[in-house]
Amino acid sequence: MGLFRRKRLFSAADDGFAVTLDPEVRQFVLSLARQLDELLELDVNETKRLFPTAYHDDPEREAGYQILARQQLIDSRREAISLIEATVDQDVLTEEELAAWMGIVNDLRLVLGTRLDVSEDDHDIDPEADDADLHLLYHQLGYLLSEIVDALTGTLPPPTVADDPV
Repeated sequence: MGLFRRKRLFSAADDGFAVTLDPEVRQFVLSLARQLDELLELDVNETKRLFPTAYHDDPEREAGYQILARQQLIDSRREAISLIEATVDQDVLTEEELAAWMGIVNDLRLVLGTRLDVSEDDHDIDPEADDADLHLLYHQLGYLLSEIVDALTGTLPPPTVADDPV
């Protein structure tokens, strides 16, 4: 029944993934990605989930890990942001480009979710709350991320059933 079918934002195409995002949405994602880029070098609470703790019980090893890993994580995110900048107006993305979009949209949700102190139980948006717009943005980014994941996983080969060793 096609009456209630919605248009996919990303879908598999012969030469990659077709993108049907409105120009305003594309520019908004680009703007958010650039804001994320500015936050990457800052040691602020909002970015803590972008740089996970490896050694919870060993501060010395954790400091060493952060020295080694943090810059690599920043560099990989900056490469993804550059891919978004280069592809924001394209109507077809490669798998690598769409994966970069996925990573940055996920990072944006992590930063925003940390800022809002979102938990798994937060589903409703209080329209009267001061941060209602940010909560709505968080949910919209979640929808965008879901669309990207659906497109990418839709191109995976079907799972194979292992022979039963009985």
